[in-house]
Amino acid sequence: MAANDSHSNAITPAMLQQASDLEVINAQGTKTPFKSLYTPTSDITRHLIVFIRHFNCGSCQHYVEALTAHPKLTPNSTPDLKVILIGCGQPSMIQVYKDRTKTPFEIFCDPERKLYKTFGMTVNTESGPKKPEYIKDSMLAVTLRSIPNVLFSGFSPSWGPKGGDFSQNGGELYFVEGELRWSHVMGHTRDHAEIGELEGVMGL
Repeated sequence: MAANDSHSNAITPAMLQQASDLEVINAQGTKTPFKSLYTPTSDITRHLIVFIRHFNCGSCQHYVEALTAHPKLTPNSTPDLKVILIGCGQPSMIQVYKDRTKTPFEIFCDPERKLYKTFGMTVNTESGPKKPEYIKDSMLAVTLRSIPNVLFSGFSPSWGPKGGDFSQNGGELYFVEGELRWSHVMGHTRDHAEIGELEGVMGL
């Protein structure tokens, strides 16, 4: 896959079946199967699961802040929809990231990147041909924003950078009644699905 390619509906039923029993970890270190994140309840029937890059990525931070600020992604405005974030760093970084982005969304991690690999999410450090709409700062400003995050988070002998692998990209999955309706896999480091595309997919 070229670094400037973006693929929607890229996650197949076979991939999802393989991923369903893989585990994610919350801030307390508790493991839970991935399928539990999109299992519908009587109140919540739609789930948007966003795989960010590492927890120190300035570009992803812009994306999460844009999602957080969206007026129709709050429980009060759209009570049947739940937004969940997954990063490839360590559990100790979850609360740090939550505080940094000021997001109300639930966050899990996949430090061994088993889900990322199962879904075929790309691994590169290319920035792509153009800046997306969700990033308001210059590339230099985004980079400078990321540096203190990396220095603060440190390293672990078992998993390496606590924030996660710098070259791992992510994507988005949208479920309705537990069924995958749409997915997007990032082609490069600034390739999250634009907010407008998400609005169209989810009918916001």
